[in-house]
Amino acid sequence: MEAVAGKVIDLIEKAGTYFIRKIKSCINFGEDLKTLERNVRQLSDKAVDTKTDVENQERSGRQKRRRQVESWLNEVELLGKDFSELQKAATTGKKNRGVLKMLNEKVAELEQRSNFGELVYEREDLETVERNVKQLSDKAVDMRTEIENQERSGRKKRKQQVESWLNEVEQLEKNLRELKEEATRGKEDRGALKKLNGTVAELEQRGDFGDLMCDVYESEECPMQVQPVQAETSNQNLEVIWTWLQDENVSSIGIYGMGGVGKTTLAKHIHNRLVNDHRYQVRWLTVSQGFSIKGLQDELAKFVNLDLSNEEDEHRRSAKLNRAFQKTNKMVIILDDVWDRLSLEKLGDPLGVEGYKLILTTRSYEVCLKMGCQIQLEVKTLNTDDAWELFRKGLGFETQLSPDIERVAKSMAGRCEGLPLGLITLAGSMRGVTDIREWRNALNEFPEDMESDVFKVLKYSYDRLRDKTMQECFLYCALYPEDDVIEIDALIGRFIMEGLVKGNSREEEFNRGHTILNKLVKLCLLEATVDDSEDEAVRMHDLLREMALRITTNKPRYLVRAGRGSQVLEEQDWVFNLDRASFYESKIKRIPDDMAPNCPTLSTLILSYCGLTMIPGSFFQYMNNLQVLDLSYNSELMDLPSSISNLDILRALSLRECDQLRSVPPLGKLKNLRVLDVFCTGIKEVPQGMENLVKLKFLDMGGTDLDELPKEILPKLSQLQYLNLPGSVNAPGEDLASLELLEEFGGSFCNFHNFNKFTSSHYNYEKDWWYNILVGPTKAGVSLNNRLWKLRRVIVRNCTIEAGGGEAATSIFLPHGIDILEIKYCDGLSSCFVDNFLSRTTLRGLTCKIKHCDDIEWIVNVPSGRDTTANPHCISFHSLVVRWLRNLVGLCKGKVASHTFSGLTELYIYDCDRMKKLFPRAVLQDLKNLEKLFVGRCSEMEEIIGSEEGEGSRQSISSSTSTTADLPKLKLLKLVYLFELKSICEGKLMCDSLEAMEFGYCLNLKRLPFYTTNEHPFPSLGVIRVYEEGWWKTLEWEQSHLSTLFQPYVTYLGSSLARHYLSLE
Repeated sequence: MEAVAGKVIDLIEKAGTYFIRKIKSCINFGEDLKTLERNVRQLSDKAVDTKTDVENQERSGRQKRRRQVESWLNEVELLGKDFSELQKAATTGKKNRGVLKMLNEKVAELEQRSNFGELVYEREDLETVERNVKQLSDKAVDMRTEIENQERSGRKKRKQQVESWLNEVEQLEKNLRELKEEATRGKEDRGALKKLNGTVAELEQRGDFGDLMCDVYESEECPMQVQPVQAETSNQNLEVIWTWLQDENVSSIGIYGMGGVGKTTLAKHIHNRLVNDHRYQVRWLTVSQGFSIKGLQDELAKFVNLDLSNEEDEHRRSAKLNRAFQKTNKMVIILDDVWDRLSLEKLGDPLGVEGYKLILTTRSYEVCLKMGCQIQLEVKTLNTDDAWELFRKGLGFETQLSPDIERVAKSMAGRCEGLPLGLITLAGSMRGVTDIREWRNALNEFPEDMESDVFKVLKYSYDRLRDKTMQECFLYCALYPEDDVIEIDALIGRFIMEGLVKGNSREEEFNRGHTILNKLVKLCLLEATVDDSEDEAVRMHDLLREMALRITTNKPRYLVRAGRGSQVLEEQDWVFNLDRASFYESKIKRIPDDMAPNCPTLSTLILSYCGLTMIPGSFFQYMNNLQVLDLSYNSELMDLPSSISNLDILRALSLRECDQLRSVPPLGKLKNLRVLDVFCTGIKEVPQGMENLVKLKFLDMGGTDLDELPKEILPKLSQLQYLNLPGSVNAPGEDLASLELLEEFGGSFCNFHNFNKFTSSHYNYEKDWWYNILVGPTKAGVSLNNRLWKLRRVIVRNCTIEAGGGEAATSIFLPHGIDILEIKYCDGLSSCFVDNFLSRTTLRGLTCKIKHCDDIEWIVNVPSGRDTTANPHCISFHSLVVRWLRNLVGLCKGKVASHTFSGLTELYIYDCDRMKKLFPRAVLQDLKNLEKLFVGRCSEMEEIIGSEEGEGSRQSISSSTSTTADLPKLKLLKLVYLFELKSICEGKLMCDSLEAMEFGYCLNLKRLPFYTTNEHPFPSLGVIRVYEEGWWKTLEWEQSHLSTLFQPYVTYLGSSLARHYLSLE
């Protein structure tokens, strides 16, 4: 009982202590709250006085409260609200000491910050200083422009005092920006403003220099004035060239790029770095147009203190220069603005002197090659960010742009496509412009400065084209829309249509066209690229296109509205002396009924992709000189005016993919026609009078609904070089054999007799020819690839082919140079090639696709006793695709020639359910070039590489018994849905070039045979896709450490992703 009583007494004492502490706390909280109330009231009174004082000073309109004052007043107001909330809560018994403490701390902080010094700043002082700095900056811009114009000669440089003054102005602008930023935060320093204004006055007084320039040769070595390197790519170029200069094995470097891209600027930076590097002497020569060897010799002589004034003979002058060079070690000669190959021998042969190096700048990559430059560096245009930075700098960073003007300015900078000269000039012309309407006008019409400072510079490259045809081809590219990527072969096809390139054959014309375009690319007048189909293409820089359009406002006279969206054809645009007109990709829809442009000199009219639905009969009435008419890709155009029949000097008529067009007016009068393209139109009959088109070289009727081709037509078109017939027409073999000039052909043969007759007639062709041929029953709607360029393909479809070996065997003579052979839905084959598919030459590098041929048991079947190794006309596969061959047993049988598979790089086998073994080990040694191996959905497949000799043996090969197989170039391996697969290879498999693997539903495959002896195995491996995680983790390995090595590359797909990847074969 005593123990219980003791515990009760302890509890009573603790409870009493607790209540006493709580009562004291309540009393203290109340006192602390009153203290806080007093402090808050005092602070609020101070805030009221401060606000009244500020408002009184602001009434003048010349002063403005500092931001820190405004912030302090707002915080005091918020403090009062927070205190009221705390006080209200206390009346309900909620005593939050944490909030009380926080508010006490806030009172102390605000009290400490309440000593501001000056509450407002002088608004007018800042604006006055800003106005004075702007006037000084404009003067500096004008001065810099004049200096840069004189420096382009390379013979003048700015005076050092001028450069110092310009730098001080630039620093002044920076200081002003910093003061303005401080002002927005309420931290104006009136002392700093006064000092800045004094600096402006001082610089204004010092800014009258008289002569800004001095002779560049006044000092033996003096840095050249040049803008700092800002763009990252420019800095990279600078460092790359500097690294090459340090390489003893590099003596000549060529810097090339389009005009105005910054080649000279880059070279000046190199020059200045060399001046400051005492290991080198550097000499700068500006070559430009109209140079003379004698003049360059005189300039070089100055550098080495050589007097050539009494020597006239060019060779003796060169010899004296060379002797002077021998006395000077480690010199770098920079030749700026080289247009043609220079004879360095006539300049003293500097590269023949130890320690001498040469750097040249040029617009022509070809000049770099002809001058023997070991290194060629292309200076490319700036990226979008760097271009905008340069444009913004040209405007002046102190110029504030409204959001609307900035959007227009960025569009304007975008039109320069990163060309520094254009960006600098355009920005300079817009400096100080604040009217959004003026900006919008400049976006549509380039300012006058661009004409003199940019387009004139760019036009030098055009003027230097000595070949008039090359000039015409360059200007022709301007007929395409802005930023268009122009596929090269299509462009050359247009050159041929226009008669701009000529030759004795289509191949010669294309070679000539490629030569012209390559030169334009090397001269940086066009840019090499690829289109969406990865075909070779070119594009024209926007400023070069603008320059070309300016040239074509006179002679030749172009009307270009390409890619401009909705267009209304206006009579006033069709001037009397118009040469070419392009509305490519413009949405015209309809031409006014009464429009009849009076353009007697118009030779080319392009109305493709215009959405035309109708053309009035009068439209072509006064176009008597029209030679090229392109109406292609107007899918809603249903009729053509009969006046087309009277364009009797027309060379080319393109109606390509006008699929609603059902008929074409009579063409019998168009005896000058060379090109007729009606591909994928809706015509069902051959145009009337086509037999009269005896000069026709290009005829494309592919994809049309023609049922037949009248027999009398083709023999009369003896000049044909290109012929594409629809798949529904049985090509007449005898008539085709008469076309001796034919180089490109697409069409169908209903039987092997006609096909063999055609291929036999072209066997002795000495030139390359191209074809896309379908052999099998002709049907309406069957179409071939719409492009024949660089294609040699034969498709055998829905035929019965009697197996070889007897008199009834079907013989198929494959055409010369075949690249692709496709065999689909054919019956009667037990094997391919050896007996049925014949060639008079060895078929090297053949891509073969075989699908849905149920009778085939072997791809290559060599009967017993026959030796194909001695046959010079055998098949050599490059790629082999086999699908849906239900009775296929294996790839090869019998003694197969070694070269049959020695060139094989790709092997795809799918849906061949009888195959148990992909290929025998004997063939393995012929697969050294195999790069891709895909096998899938072969339900009986047990082995990839056979474990014992069987079908496919050539002879007893000792290597076949080796336990190590080697596929040294295998990059991609895919094995999926092979439910019976037990082995990839018995023994070891070496394939160190693997980049990717994929395994799916090969659950009976228990072991991976991969083996390596490399110190760093599988260096190119990137991904391993696995469908079943559990299967992968239970695999056995030939080398156990490879399991750990491969694991980081493994991605588990799961069944849904697996089906997706299987479809991407």
